[in-house]
Amino acid sequence: MRLSDYPVVFTTDSNYFFSCDAKSIRIISVETGQVVRILSTSPEEGGHSSTVTCVMLNPKNLLQLYSASMDGTIKLWDFNDAILLKTFEIGTPITNMVMHESAPNDIYLVVTKKSTKRFHKKQYKKSGGLVAKENSILVRYSIKPTRKRMIRLLSSRSCSGLSISSDGEYLVMTGRYKLHVIHIAAGDGIEQGNVTEHDESRFRTYLTPDRITALAFHPTEGCIATGDERGRINLWYCFGKNVDRPVTTSMHWHAHKVADLAFTSDGTYLLSGGEESVLVIWQLGTGHKQFLPRLGSEIKHITVSPDDAFYAMGHQDNSVNVIRAVDLKIKTAVQGLKFSHTDHLSNPLLTGLVIEPRNGHVVLNGLPGTLQFYDPIKDQHIMELEVFPRNKVSRTYEKDIVAPRVMHVAFSNDKAGRWMVTVDGRDDKETTPELYIKFWEYDDDSNTYVLNTRVDSPHTKEITSCIFNPRQGNQAPMVVTTSLDGTFKVWELTHQGEARRGVEAERAWSCRSTGFYRDMLPRCAGFASDGSLLAVAYGQIITLWNPYLNTLQGVLTQPPENRVIHHITFLKNSPFLIAATSDHLYSWNLLTCSVWWSYQLKVDHLVASQTNSNFMVTCTDRAQGVAPQHRILVFKPTDPKPVRIEKTDKKVRAITFMPDASAAAKNAVEPVLIMNHGYAFEVLGGRTVEELKAEAEEAAEKARAAALDAESKKSLMSDIFGKTAAADAAAKVDKEKKDKKQQQQDTVASRGMVSKKHMVRNPLFDAPSHVMAPVSSLFEAFMGQLLTQGKAAKEEAKARKKALKQQKQQEEEAQTEGKSAETAIDIDMDDDVEIVSVKEGEDDAIPSSLAKIFSARLAL
Repeated sequence: MRLSDYPVVFTTDSNYFFSCDAKSIRIISVETGQVVRILSTSPEEGGHSSTVTCVMLNPKNLLQLYSASMDGTIKLWDFNDAILLKTFEIGTPITNMVMHESAPNDIYLVVTKKSTKRFHKKQYKKSGGLVAKENSILVRYSIKPTRKRMIRLLSSRSCSGLSISSDGEYLVMTGRYKLHVIHIAAGDGIEQGNVTEHDESRFRTYLTPDRITALAFHPTEGCIATGDERGRINLWYCFGKNVDRPVTTSMHWHAHKVADLAFTSDGTYLLSGGEESVLVIWQLGTGHKQFLPRLGSEIKHITVSPDDAFYAMGHQDNSVNVIRAVDLKIKTAVQGLKFSHTDHLSNPLLTGLVIEPRNGHVVLNGLPGTLQFYDPIKDQHIMELEVFPRNKVSRTYEKDIVAPRVMHVAFSNDKAGRWMVTVDGRDDKETTPELYIKFWEYDDDSNTYVLNTRVDSPHTKEITSCIFNPRQGNQAPMVVTTSLDGTFKVWELTHQGEARRGVEAERAWSCRSTGFYRDMLPRCAGFASDGSLLAVAYGQIITLWNPYLNTLQGVLTQPPENRVIHHITFLKNSPFLIAATSDHLYSWNLLTCSVWWSYQLKVDHLVASQTNSNFMVTCTDRAQGVAPQHRILVFKPTDPKPVRIEKTDKKVRAITFMPDASAAAKNAVEPVLIMNHGYAFEVLGGRTVEELKAEAEEAAEKARAAALDAESKKSLMSDIFGKTAAADAAAKVDKEKKDKKQQQQDTVASRGMVSKKHMVRNPLFDAPSHVMAPVSSLFEAFMGQLLTQGKAAKEEAKARKKALKQQKQQEEEAQTEGKSAETAIDIDMDDDVEIVSVKEGEDDAIPSSLAKIFSARLAL
C-alpha cells in the first residue's frame, strides 16, 4: 500500500477517509483502521491505468467521489457500491484538482505538459541542446457538454499547491517563487474563453524571496497562508484595498521547509508540519503554539475532518495517523510498507526478504536502523523492531545525518523461531565505524523479540554473511558470520554462571572459534540441512568444514580465478550444493565432489526452498539491440532444465519462497513472493492471494478461539500451583461425555436412523418471504407433506410391530419344543421378556433352545 503519497479526504460524517494507493483508492475506517472498500481495482474493470493523484467529494452528491489520475482521466464513483458512474477524458496527466459547490459543473485542474528549452553549455553537452521540462498548466474543465469543455487559464513551473476560497470567488495557485491569485467569479470572460493571464483585473501575481512549498486558504477571511523552504509561514491579506501591496504576517518555527498547511473549519487554528516530525498548531488570534512531537517520521500532508474532530497526517514512512483534536492522542494508525518510501541510496534493501518461521511473515529493512515485519497476504503491517535505537533528529542546515543500516537478519530454523540474529552498523567516513552483531530472543509475554546479547566490533571489517545452523535434536543453536577481514566466526549460546534456588542460569552468546583459509576473503557461507557441514566460499574456492570440530573436510574448485562466488546454498534433504558467480550457476554433488551440471547466466538472486529441494534464481538477459529480459527460474538440483519460468517487465528487487503447507504436502512448487521494480509485493504461482488470505484468516480465527478457551479455563491458583485434581477430573468427564455422544451418533447412523438435529428442513419455506407464493396456495402442499410424513411413520411402526409379533411366535414355538421344568431362565430381548422352561437334569436342552432363539433374532 502507498498511503501517504497524496492527501487523504474525509467523508462528511468523518467516519471514513479516502487514500490514493497507486492506481486504486482505498476507503479506510477511522474507528478500526481497516480497509472497508477499494475503488479502481483494475483498468479492465474501468479503473485508472496510472497513479491516482487526487480525490474529492462531489458537491452535488456527497455520496459520490471524483478521482483524477496521471492517465489523463477524471472518474466519478459511487463509493458506497464501488460503481463507476462516468469517465471524463482530459488527455494530459493531472496533478491537482479543486471544485466548489457554487459551480458544481466546473472543475479546475493542473495538468502537466512537456516542453523543450535550451540551457547553458554544461546541460547542452549532456542533452544535445534540448532538455525536456514539465510545465504546470491551470485549466477549467466543464462537465456540461454544451459549454466549451476546456479553457486554459495560466501556465507556471512546478505547481506546489492549488486552492479555492470558501465562497468560490478566488482561485490560488503557487509555483516555485510565485503566488497566482485569480478572480474566477468576475464577469463572464472565462465563459467566453477569451481570458489571458495578463488581464490585471482578473489575474494578480506576487513574488516571494523563497520557494513556496505549501498553500492553504482561510475558510472565513480573505487570507492565504503559504509555507516556504526556509520554514516560514506567511499570511497574505490581498483581497481588500491593498491589492498591489498586500499586508503579510510572518510566523517562524520550523527549521526546514514547511511540507503542508491546513486550517480548521472556523479558521481559529492553523496546522503545519514538516521534516521535524512535529505537528504545530498555531492559534492565530493570540499567536500561541501547541506542539505534538515525536511522530516518528516526516509529515507530508495534513487534513482536517469536516467536524474538526480529527487531524489526519500522511508521513514519509508510508503511514497515516489520525489524531483526536480534543486530547491530541492517536485514534488510528494505518501503516504500509515502509521501505517503499525510504531513500534507497542511503538505505538499500540489504536484508532481502526473510521469512519468519514463527508466523510466516516477511522481514525486511524498514526505516534506517529498523526491521519491519509485514504480512504480504493481508497487505498489513505487523510490527517494527528498532535494531539501532536513535532519536529522530532533523539535520543541521543542509548536511544530511548518516543513518545506521541493518545489513543482515536470520532466524533459527525451529518452528517457534526462538532466536534471531542481526548485523547493523554506521559509518560516516569521519569517525570510527560502528559494527554490531545482536542476538534476540522471542518474548511470549510481549510478543516481540528482546535483545539478549550485543557484541561490539565482532569483526574488524564488513560482515558479508550471517547464517544460523539448522541444528538437529538438543544441540545448542549456532551462528556463523563471515567478514572481509579474512575470517569466519562460530557463535554459540552458553550459560553464564550456575543455577541457584531453582532459577535458571543466564544465557548469552559468545564466539567459540575463528577460522580462515590462506589469505583469501570469505564472501558467503551455508549450512547443510542437517547442520553437519559448513561451506564457506573464498573467491572461486568452496571450503567444507565440520562446524563442531573446526576441521577442514574438503575443498571444491571449479570456476576460474576471476569468477568470484557470490551466492552459495545447500538444499533441503539433498546432497547438492548450489553456487553462483557473476555469469555461471553450478550444481555440486557432494557425494561425488563434482559439478553435476552448470548453466551460463547472470544470477541476481539465489534462494533455496525450506520445504523441498527446489531452488530459484533471478537473471537478466542483455542482448544488443533488444530490451533486457528479466526472468525467474525454478530448478531441481538434478536437472538443468527449469521446472518453472516466470517473466517480469522490470528487474526484481528481492525474491523468496512463500510458505505453503499444501504445496509442501504435494511436493509442488511453492508460490513465489517478489518485490517488483516499484517496491510493491507480488505473489506468483501457487494458489491465489484470495485463497491464501482465506486460509490465513481461518487459521487466525482457530488460534484466537483456542487462546480464548484456554484463557477462560485459567485462574490465579492454576497459574501458581497448576491444574487441580478436580479440574483434571472435570476434563476427563468432559472427554467421556464427548466420546459417549460420538458413540451414540455412530450407533444411530449404523441403524439407519436420523436424529432430529440432522433432519432435512422443509424446502417449502427456504425462499425469502417476499418472493414466496401466498399462504393459501402453500397450505395444501404443506399439509400434504406433513400427512405423507405421518403416514410413512405409521407404516414404519406397523412393520416394526409385525416383526416383533413374528419374533414372539418363533420364541413360543421354541418353547413348546422343550419340556417343562421347575427352573426358568430370564432372557432380555431389548424390551421383550421370554421364559424358557426345562426339566431338571436336562441341561443340554438349554443351549439348543437359546441357539434357536438367537438364530431367529439374527434372521429377523
